[in-house]
Amino acid sequence: MIINTFKSILVSFSIILIFSSLSCDDRKVSASVTEDGLTLAFIEAQPVASGSTVGEAVVGYAGVFLIVELRDADGDPVKGGVISFSAKALEGSTYKSIGSFDVNTVTTGSDGSAFVTYNVSSGSGAVDNPTTPIFENVEITAYYGENLEASTRFDVYGSKDDIWPYTFTMTAPNPEEITLASDTPSDITCRLLNKNGTPVRNVIVQIDAGEKGYIKIDDNVVDSDTTNNNGEITFSFHDYGEQENIGIATVKALFQHPSISSSVIDSSTISIVTQVGLVQECTYVEIASSVPDNIVVRDGGGIESTSIKAKLFDDNENLIDEPRLIRFVLNPIMEGAYLEEPGVTDTSVFTINGIATVSVNSGTVPGPIRVEASVDCDEDGDYEINANAVPVIIASGAPYYIEPEYDPNSTEPIGGGFYKTQCAAIVYDKWYNPVEDSTYVYWSIDPIAPDTLIDAFVEGISFTGNENLDGDANKGVAYSELVYSTDAIGDFGRVKATTFGSDGPDEDTIADSVSALINEDVGDAALFFLPGELSLTASATYHDFSLPAPTEEVEITITAILIDFYGNPVVNAPISFVGTGVEAWRELGYELYEDVGINGVANTGEDNGCFSWRDYGADDSSQTADMGTFNEEHDAFDTDGDGKFDVQEVSEPFSDNGVDQAPNTNDLGEGNGKWDGYSMINCEPIVRTDQDGYARIIAVFPRELCIWQATDDETGICTFEDFSASISSTLLIPQITTSDPLDIQLVRTQTTVGCP
Repeated sequence: MIINTFKSILVSFSIILIFSSLSCDDRKVSASVTEDGLTLAFIEAQPVASGSTVGEAVVGYAGVFLIVELRDADGDPVKGGVISFSAKALEGSTYKSIGSFDVNTVTTGSDGSAFVTYNVSSGSGAVDNPTTPIFENVEITAYYGENLEASTRFDVYGSKDDIWPYTFTMTAPNPEEITLASDTPSDITCRLLNKNGTPVRNVIVQIDAGEKGYIKIDDNVVDSDTTNNNGEITFSFHDYGEQENIGIATVKALFQHPSISSSVIDSSTISIVTQVGLVQECTYVEIASSVPDNIVVRDGGGIESTSIKAKLFDDNENLIDEPRLIRFVLNPIMEGAYLEEPGVTDTSVFTINGIATVSVNSGTVPGPIRVEASVDCDEDGDYEINANAVPVIIASGAPYYIEPEYDPNSTEPIGGGFYKTQCAAIVYDKWYNPVEDSTYVYWSIDPIAPDTLIDAFVEGISFTGNENLDGDANKGVAYSELVYSTDAIGDFGRVKATTFGSDGPDEDTIADSVSALINEDVGDAALFFLPGELSLTASATYHDFSLPAPTEEVEITITAILIDFYGNPVVNAPISFVGTGVEAWRELGYELYEDVGINGVANTGEDNGCFSWRDYGADDSSQTADMGTFNEEHDAFDTDGDGKFDVQEVSEPFSDNGVDQAPNTNDLGEGNGKWDGYSMINCEPIVRTDQDGYARIIAVFPRELCIWQATDDETGICTFEDFSASISSTLLIPQITTSDPLDIQLVRTQTTVGCP
């Protein structure tokens, strides 16, 4: 008390100083000053956040909206006056600048007022310590001209944790029970305090009277009010006077802090009773079906709760108007399910217009929720009226999502030259719960353009909960199999899974089907190679660079042979070749061509040692996926069906004379419009297998591999080291398969020719 009185004396003394000398004193808190007949005054300093009023200024959360007013000697507003501002706070024993304003100077308007917003964006703030005679909070000073100024003070809290959470208390209604349509209200007072117990002033509190009545303040119907200096609001609750208003009315008051993004709320209940003389005797109770009557398991992503209603009737089958207590019990208790609040399985609520409502929340397992409702009508402790029902079921919904996948590593031979790969789809309802078992899933596989055929199919129908290849079944998962032949190895198919019966994207539409492609909707399923064998042969496994005549290099044809699990040749499979000692790889071709590039155009394959063409298909366009496009083969097409080609892919010039390279012999490949040979893909040592499963390439070895050892001084004969070259090949489709190495012995016999 002594300290507060001393501070008041300091305030008065400060005002005197301002009026007399207009100097800036460290402790002044005046609202206005006068100079040459002009008066400058602070008329408002209201904490704000996000455009709404709040209780306190908080660093980083809420600032202060300031209004100053400039008037002349007659009390009239002064327009056009330029007002500037400064802010300071005591730090230790020194005053320092703190915070900032949204504008540096403000010009008064026609009403003589100027507006500015003050904020502290970082730091610890400045809050007055009431136990000291010095003001430690923030002082804002407004300046007009050289001598006229005014100041105000307020606290700025350093953190929301200094003031939050607020507490909201609501007094008991007075009276707690009102008679319907009696025009006698029930009065309620709410008080809002911050964490320190300080009243939160001048903030807007929302008031909700529910469906049974309305709120009035000073004869005005309202849904909100502003707290006074004590942080309080007072209002009255009135019922609508309708018969359905009988029961328990709940009044709620809420304050939402705009920048802290949190709220405080309190509520109170008022009993609305029927008029005297209207008495009803309860006869029976009925549990109605819930809406919705299906909920999902906890954390299922959908609706996990619903309302259970018990209706209380008299002997004339009219709903009982007066509030009566109805007991609800879960029996048996589904694991994790509860009424109203977690852990509650037995609770009682009053009827409103004859209906008692309680919320039921799902647990962790699906199944029916059985509820018992009991009423003690005469309040003697015994429940005379009982009912039980299953108003709601925890269950999965209809199919809404489907996700298919396949497991090529589970591929197995099934005989007859065919293979089987397992695929599966998991089917969810709209809340991502696995659907009930026996939900049918339909499968299809299509070739990927430009192909129109694929030697494969998928078992067309399966259902969730069926067994996989290992004899296991899983809820919500439907298993099927891809079946394909040797000829399909390395091909790609587009596999789709479809189911039916799902709700559409909103309540008014029904989806005819729910479909998806494997591999995250890409849909491309590679048909795997189940290892048979990849082997190598060579046109020679021994070569002497000196016999029969000295040679600088030797070309040896390497043949890779690919057969599948059944021993059938695998067609059109890419084979990569590598080798030690290989100086170059050359294409094995049967027909001559001119290595001048496509149409003789530069940078289209000229002088690269490989046959070059535009792999664009029949229309010679890379933008269309017609037959032959990017299949890495040189193609010719019979477009008119006369048995002869009439279109061929554009390429380097070649003689279409077949394997024997002689015209008019009708040998293999002659006149077919295609260059016959083993093309090196992108001119790299990768070759596709032919119809017999062969992939051929030429390996070039230089004579320098056989390194000189010594020269006999007497005879002049040179000797050289032998070189063992090693060749291997790899299949470039899953599963990756590598051949055993093929060794080629390279020698150079003693000679006097070419000695170093």
